[in-house]
Amino acid sequence: MAERTLASRMAYEGRLISLRVDDVELATGRKARREIVVHPGAVVIVAWDGERLAMVRQWRQAAATTLLEVPAGTRDPGEEPAETAARELAEEVGVRAASWQTGPAFFSAPGFCTERLTLFLASDLVPTPDVASPEDEDLEASWLTLGEALAAIDDGQVQDAKSIVAILWLARHLDRLPAES
Repeated sequence: MAERTLASRMAYEGRLISLRVDDVELATGRKARREIVVHPGAVVIVAWDGERLAMVRQWRQAAATTLLEVPAGTRDPGEEPAETAARELAEEVGVRAASWQTGPAFFSAPGFCTERLTLFLASDLVPTPDVASPEDEDLEASWLTLGEALAAIDDGQVQDAKSIVAILWLARHLDRLPAES
């Protein structure tokens, strides 16, 4: 079932992503072309204070709307996922976590993109008001109970896959989480 790469070229190289075009041969012998968005990977943070989940509202140009999402971010070159998670949590929500648990890793859109996200549970949260958001982002943090977050999925307020995965993961694992200090 695996495809064999016959040729590969970079059609575009940007600051965040690149576009690779692969000519492949299927197991049946047929040939096809694959357009692959190459992404460095990202993290998704479930910041849970024992009663509420951190969320952020931000404009998403690709979606042409403001979305309600869990905190997340792209890994910098050479940065480990756990480092990215700590940095993004401070920048987007203004808190740091004393406790971290690594959750599942998953692809955002494996049909055309290499982006692999690692989910982290952040707990034992402490404010870090001295950390500024990046200049190219305009975020508004908010906190929702799990019930409110699940309802936000159902009523279409939460529309992105990573946030839906994160909220449903929290709902499934909440009874197994350590009590907040």
